[in-house]
Amino acid sequence: TSINDKVIYVKLRNAIYNWNPTVSEKISLSVDNGTILVTGQLKNVDTKIKLTKIIWEVNGVKEVNNKVQISETNNIKNIAKDLASLGEIKAKLMASKKLNSLNFSIDVVNNIAYISGIASSEEEIAIVTQIAREARFIKEVQNFVKVNQDKR
Repeated sequence: TSINDKVIYVKLRNAIYNWNPTVSEKISLSVDNGTILVTGQLKNVDTKIKLTKIIWEVNGVKEVNNKVQISETNNIKNIAKDLASLGEIKAKLMASKKLNSLNFSIDVVNNIAYISGIASSEEEIAIVTQIAREARFIKEVQNFVKVNQDKR
């Protein structure tokens, strides 16, 4: 699945860039078992809808969670807060002995932390969510982490 996810990611990036290079620069994508999480900021709803359609056209996509926010402004202060929160969350995930930080993707947009990935247990999901919730400036956590059902 990791190889498939990387292939899907590259296809998504190419499709979005070919459609609209500016949008490609303003969004973040994560792919986990064919489930796509899209975050970032765009200026209008029509672009967000078209982005979702482009994503669904890529072979292998099973689910799309489009959490792109619509905003006219991109305040430097907000960007700095988001980067500070993101750095804090990633550092705490890497320092945790109870989980593998490589299994999770984090993005922070307008003080909302978006988490996706594959956990080995519900306990791991709770730990990751708590770490994100405790970060400075975070007002909300949206969790798209799934528990790995394949116990090979």
